[in-house]
Amino acid sequence: MSKNTRRPTDSPNEQAVDPLAREDRFLVSVVNLSAWIRKNRDLAMIGSICCVLGILALMYYWNFKTDQVNQAATRLQAIHETVSISALEDAKSQLSTFIDRFSGTDQATEAVVLLGRLHLEAGDFLVAISVLEGANLSMDTPSGVQANSLLARAFESQGRWPDAETQYLKVASGSELEFEVREALEGAARARVRQRDFGGAVALYEQILEGLEDVDPRKGSYSARIAEISGSVN
Repeated sequence: MSKNTRRPTDSPNEQAVDPLAREDRFLVSVVNLSAWIRKNRDLAMIGSICCVLGILALMYYWNFKTDQVNQAATRLQAIHETVSISALEDAKSQLSTFIDRFSGTDQATEAVVLLGRLHLEAGDFLVAISVLEGANLSMDTPSGVQANSLLARAFESQGRWPDAETQYLKVASGSELEFEVREALEGAARARVRQRDFGGAVALYEQILEGLEDVDPRKGSYSARIAEISGSVN
């Protein structure tokens, strides 16, 4: 071979991975995994058992909550029937037990509202306040809005005007229903009048007027109320 003759070099495309070498690496990985499993057999078994127990626990919890909700719905329906036949004292007792037993369910929240309303209608304002305030329901649900509205009424019935005003305004700002907002603003305005905050009461009635259509017949009564309160200021 002459000095000018050069041995051809392998191109990058020709430097492919040897299939046998790749297969050898795979076999080595399998062998290593098998060895790890044999060495950590107890650990692997414990992990599998934990997974199974976790799944069973979730299934049990789901079934438990489902049964609880079904029982709560059936029991609450029976209490509503007790209310419908005017066995109110019995219904109050049942509701108190129901709330403790099914705490955390939507039915328990509904029961709080019903129990608070029954006490309020019976004139047991302090008990109604204790029930509704103790539940501390948020404004995120219709039942929560109802509970807070009842609490405002209970404060008003007790002559706790600052608390009533604060509670009514809380409902007005948290409710998404126009009639609930309007009723709450009216309640807050009444509380301000009783505190002789006539200017503040007028401001709330004017806010109600702004939310009514021009042809709404209620505008006349609100305008008359504003004129009456303004006369008290003068």
